[in-house]
Amino acid sequence: MRTNETFEHEIDGKPMRLIVIGGQSMELPTYLLQGEKAQGYVYKDGALKSWFWKGLTVVDGKRCLYFDPLDIFAFEQIASTKRDRALHLVRDLAKALMLLPSSFLDLSSGILPLWRIWGVEDGSLLILPQDVADLFASCADEQMRFFHIGAWVHHGIHAPFSLIDQLTSFLYFAATGFPPFADKNTREDAFRPLPLNLCPVNLDKATTAFIDKTLSLSLTKMRDFTGNQESQKALSHFLEQTERLEWNLPNLEHAKKREDLYEVGACASFLDAQKKRAKRKIFWRKKGWIVITVAVSVFAIAYFTTSRIRIALTPPYTAGMSPITLIEEFYAGQNALDLQKMEASLAKKTKNPASMEVTNLFVTRQTRQAYEGINTQIDPNRWISEGKPAILEGTFLYGVADISVRAINENTYLATGVLYTPYSYQDESETLEQTAKGIPIYTYQLEQQFTIEMGKRGWYEITDISSVGVQSLGKIVVPTYSRTEGSAQSR
Repeated sequence: MRTNETFEHEIDGKPMRLIVIGGQSMELPTYLLQGEKAQGYVYKDGALKSWFWKGLTVVDGKRCLYFDPLDIFAFEQIASTKRDRALHLVRDLAKALMLLPSSFLDLSSGILPLWRIWGVEDGSLLILPQDVADLFASCADEQMRFFHIGAWVHHGIHAPFSLIDQLTSFLYFAATGFPPFADKNTREDAFRPLPLNLCPVNLDKATTAFIDKTLSLSLTKMRDFTGNQESQKALSHFLEQTERLEWNLPNLEHAKKREDLYEVGACASFLDAQKKRAKRKIFWRKKGWIVITVAVSVFAIAYFTTSRIRIALTPPYTAGMSPITLIEEFYAGQNALDLQKMEASLAKKTKNPASMEVTNLFVTRQTRQAYEGINTQIDPNRWISEGKPAILEGTFLYGVADISVRAINENTYLATGVLYTPYSYQDESETLEQTAKGIPIYTYQLEQQFTIEMGKRGWYEITDISSVGVQSLGKIVVPTYSRTEGSAQSR
């Protein structure tokens, strides 16, 4: 359990309920212990009742907060021993939050810390005051604080939507055993949670769809949903949306673990892809404001340019080409880092698997050319035709050579070739590094399957590109020469 321990104990001959705050040696902030104790609330059957804690004591070397007997349980048990009642408890919490004073909730972070919420075995809910939550926070370690606060924060959402988002996150947590936004890769990946419909939880389909949709709403949809209401008042929409949902999950002795989902094929594929996206985002964040500014500009230009090309009435330059020539032109565009040329023959909504890589390398090439006056990318076909000579320091090989295309059936073609790239696809920690002997270049046997169909406007279009296999052929070290050596040779 990741919530503070609670137990019964006699104090001055009277039975009391205790919640452990921390070890006896833990020093408590004095400002939290001064003045009148703030009240909490107990919610049951649509009504709130004031609640006060009695004081602090030490039991068995543990510093504890105590109060009159109340048979409470940690709210996080909605993912284990109270899992069958999760929807009911979360809906009751929404009703309670709508009745509480906004000053009591203190939603400065946009969410309600988990350790302020406790269930009671008689069906009621106990909501602790903020000063008690501050006591917990001051004594907890970083991991505990993150689970109770940071794991539920969803950055970049519409403020009035924050409580709806958190309560929906509680339902996701009850189903899966972990908060949707707790993992660092999820947070780096634009707070995109693992879809619940990929997880083997056997939850009612309508309930699953509601949770997935609510946690992935765009900012515009959030605004349409809640307007400018206070986040407490906006919970009325949550109650309306969940009123007819079914919750058919059984109790568990222990909450499920996120790591177990790597054994589920669909989940593992999503999590692996998300890890790669997160790594790329971290990598580009460290490149500096110059490269990032150029990258944003190129992405914007590429997006609008390719969008206009696809919807333009004029035929692309590939109109009239045979299917095999279309594929060859696709690779010619990749070798030239020309995204527009690559996607000229793509049908609408067809994804280019090399789009991100080509754009990133294009940004690198253009930035270096602007600041250093050199073209850093060399087409491996030209390099091979010239006898594989040494290349200038700071440049690299990128592109597909030895391309061969054969038809599998009427609409499907298999393209094979050798991909030369400065980056390792198997170990993302390896980066482009100059050595004394030369520059390392990674080679892969590339197989891609193309589906090509006759479009409505009378020319062939690529409607799908899928990777059949990428097999490492090893790393080669291409000799390099310095600029000074190049100048001497020219003289």
